[in-house]
Amino acid sequence: MHIVHHAHLRCEHTGGEHRLVAVGREQGIAGFEVWTTRLDPGASTREMRHGGELVAVAHEGAGKLLIDGGPQRFQAPCSLLIPTGCCFRVANNGGAALHLVWVCTQPPRPADEPTDLPPCPIQDTTP
Repeated sequence: MHIVHHAHLRCEHTGGEHRLVAVGREQGIAGFEVWTTRLDPGASTREMRHGGELVAVAHEGAGKLLIDGGPQRFQAPCSLLIPTGCCFRVANNGGAALHLVWVCTQPPRPADEPTDLPPCPIQDTTP
């Protein structure tokens, strides 16, 4: 199948985060995944970490990337480059929805999952 309508995919809703895996293993793609995320104003992703390459393209809205070393504010359009092994979280600190498209070689996992990496040092917990 060459076209996958998003209405047929599972969308996860966690608080103000709406996440959809648009492309991945379920569609026969083994080398990478593509997610779409909408964060409502004041919402944030869970704290995550990943082992591969990851970029998030912000195409609408504004937010704050909370990552090893501190918070970084951003405004769409821009790309968030997340280094391998870093703990991170994205927060919407704007007044409108934040829309992101994620491309990753390994999907991020919750930062509190057991790993041989050091604990996540994210300090700023406010959107």
